[in-house]
Amino acid sequence: MKALSLLLPFVLLALVCAAKVAVPGKSSHQRTVLSRAFVTEGASIGDVNSDGHQDLVAGTHWHAGPDFKKSYRYYPGGAVDPKGYAHSSFLSWVLDVNSDGRNDILQIAHGPAFHLDIYLQPAKGIEVEEWPKHRVVTSFGGESPHFVDVTGDGKPELVGLKKDVWGFYTADWNDVTKPWSFHAISGNTKAGHYTHGLGVGDLNGDDRLDIIWKEGWYECPEDPQSGQWKFNKFQFSPQGGGQMLVYDVDGDGDNDIVTSLWAHGWGIAWFENEMSGGGVSLKKHVIMPSEAKPGAGGVAFSQHHSMALGDFNADGLTDFVTGKRWWAHGGGDPGADQPSVLYWFELRRSEKHGVEFIPHLLDTDSGVGTQVAVGDLDGDDKTDIGVGNKKGVYIFRTR
Repeated sequence: MKALSLLLPFVLLALVCAAKVAVPGKSSHQRTVLSRAFVTEGASIGDVNSDGHQDLVAGTHWHAGPDFKKSYRYYPGGAVDPKGYAHSSFLSWVLDVNSDGRNDILQIAHGPAFHLDIYLQPAKGIEVEEWPKHRVVTSFGGESPHFVDVTGDGKPELVGLKKDVWGFYTADWNDVTKPWSFHAISGNTKAGHYTHGLGVGDLNGDDRLDIIWKEGWYECPEDPQSGQWKFNKFQFSPQGGGQMLVYDVDGDGDNDIVTSLWAHGWGIAWFENEMSGGGVSLKKHVIMPSEAKPGAGGVAFSQHHSMALGDFNADGLTDFVTGKRWWAHGGGDPGADQPSVLYWFELRRSEKHGVEFIPHLLDTDSGVGTQVAVGDLDGDDKTDIGVGNKKGVYIFRTR
């Protein structure tokens, strides 16, 4: 196969613009450009060929680790105009869905509704350029879906909307190519097909995964498939962001939430879970204001449409990565003319300052898409990053 990767020196330019961009002397990560073509809205990391190395899935191709010098096509298609959308690829995951010993690729696509396609890896191997495709979900809503085991059966479910109702799709694991069934956890929320902001995690400490969106959170019952879940109203943001990250930010033993406040505008915050009176009580802490003003580290940028967790400096604390989704709507969003930056935010805790997030600039010409990929690509116990969006396909490996 033709190698698509090109290692470029990582040079950051000081740019004069409305958003303040802090430029480091040396980046913590080294950038590799795999493609400058717009082939996907997001990217994911997983071991596609089961060789023990993590690969990057981005649109029509997956890129083979650990050196990323080769890429392999698995379905037809090519580059598209950045003024439009890469309809075939918004988010993806790597999993052996049919238990044949070969990892497959699951992909959220769009046209006109979101849907879930499964690409089964053929027995003939990775050289086959068109893997069998099976559409298992035909109508899906929500721009930040999660693929996670909600029911506790050891198999992941696809969490999102079906006609304004929150819930999750489950596969028949004896025949994954059959249409997946939907379990509703809410009534009609009028959320809208393209609603933003979704998280999955245990908020109340009962060891069950709750489902969170911009208007509140659904409390998982003892039997997740027993009916509708109890809703706890809390508006995290009016517009909704991207992936809502659920983890213990302040180290007090319960899970908090980190989220962007507007996927196509401004603002990032974390919500402290104070567990008042034995129940969940959430307190907002601003990381980046929603008024286009500088926040942590004097940094301001818009359109943080995807976020992901990782330990980017191997200090044992969980950080997060996000950046600008460049030209999400053809250049009409707030701050669209500003640099397509990519940052990781380092978590620090101290008695004097409490919780702090320190931004580290990685790039000014890539940003994020609808999904930003994270994983250890080189075995150094530090989290690396994969990006697929209208700027192209990139990896950022820790130095």
